[in-house]
This record gives sequence, C-alpha cells and structure tokens, in this order.
Amino acid sequence: MNTKEKAPAAESGIEIGERTKQLFGHCLEISRLEEGDRIPVGGTSIFSTKADIEITGDFKYFEQFFTEVHEMSDKLKLPKIREWLDEQELDIDEKLFATLFAFARKYEEKYPANSERAAERRRVYHERDREIKLSTLFENNAAECAEIAALAQFYLQQEGIASTYFNGDVLWNKDWEFSEEHSFIIIRQGDKNYIYDPSNPLVGSDSGRWPSIYTTELNFDEEMAKRQKRFVTARDILSKKEAFFGTNNGTLVLAEEHVV
Repeated sequence: MNTKEKAPAAESGIEIGERTKQLFGHCLEISRLEEGDRIPVGGTSIFSTKADIEITGDFKYFEQFFTEVHEMSDKLKLPKIREWLDEQELDIDEKLFATLFAFARKYEEKYPANSERAAERRRVYHERDREIKLSTLFENNAAECAEIAALAQFYLQQEGIASTYFNGDVLWNKDWEFSEEHSFIIIRQGDKNYIYDPSNPLVGSDSGRWPSIYTTELNFDEEMAKRQKRFVTARDILSKKEAFFGTNNGTLVLAEEHVV
C-alpha cells in the first residue's frame, strides 16, 4: 500500500513530469522509469490527493539482482513453458510468462517474507531527514507495492517489455466501500493488456511464488482515460480470482456505479 506517513520530498533526483500521466485523484501512470527519478509513492495528507512523498530510483544498485533474474529466465525452456501454458489454456506469450516467473522466484529468494515489513517501512519514511533511496527500502526488506512495482517496471524495461508503472487503487472485494491505494504494472503486448501485480505473488503447489497476472474484458486504458472514479474487473490467469483495479480519490466506492 502506498505510504501516508510523514516524510520529506526527495532533495535531488530527476523530475518525471513529462513521462507522467495524471489520472484521477492521486492516481498516475509513468511511461518509463530512469536512473535518479523521483518516484511518487504517496501523500502526507489524507485531505489532499497530491502525491508529495517521493523516493529516488537508484536502480544501478540492483544490477546484480537484475542479472540473476535475467539468467534464470534465460535458462527456462520456452517450448516446455508453451506446452504447459497450452495445457492450462493460458493465453499469454511464453517469454513474457518466463520473465515474470523468474522475477517472482528471484525476488522471493532475495527478499523473503518479513512480518515487520510495514512497520519498518513506516520507520524509514518517517525518520529519514534527507533523500530516501529505493535501495534503502530493499536493504531493510521494507519494500511494499510502490517500491516493488518500481523495481519490476525498471527490470521489464530492460527486457524490452512494453509496460508502465501505475500508481492507483484496488478493490480486493467488489463490495468494499473504500479502495486501497496500490501500485502495479500495465503490460501491453500486441492487442492484449495485462495487469501485473508484483507485490502480491501467488503461492504455488510447489510452495514457490508465481506471478500474479490479470486480464480484463474491458480495455483498461480506455476506462482510465475517462479520469473518474473507476475500477475495472480483472481475473488472475492462474488462480482465477477477481480483483478490481483502477483510480479513486479516497472517497466512497459504489459497486453499481464505479465498478465495470
């Protein structure tokens, strides 16, 4: 979940206004992340939709991790993956699936579950009196959705996958009255769009993590372009569970009006 903790804005780094599309409320989409970017991760006030808490993307710090993910992905046998995907009736490119699978497994290995993650994240954002770097959150194993999505987005860019970083909201249950701030990734491949949620991987039958990849019947981009409170029904291709991704400004959600 994006932070609402008190924290200073980054003092250095690169403004990303020209690569940022402001949507509705605090929600925004970033077309590309670059080294040194000041990435919005939340706001200091519950009474404002401004995302004024930023973190500096020092992605060079993660070069070894990116190399390990790439090497694992490279070793996966694409014909075997294609065969398995076809058996499961999953309509997704095998190379894309291999890339996301490798990221999920290597991330789990590098940054295992941490019951104190939320508290540690609050501490980092609250106590720092200077620029906060992305690497600091990962060094403390305190990264949550905003930071994990940023890390995954930068890696996907390196792999040549057309994707964007989306700082929005989610309903895990259609009947919820209030949505949860959440960062995820939109992947565009041909005529298909996928919502990739790297911070909430699935636990597989082998006890390892599998990527959470959602598809939608409606065009997500078209719905978000309306710049209003909007949630698009999505279904995870593996678990078949539904979730509702979109935009909000912190106000009440009425399923019959705002979920499509």
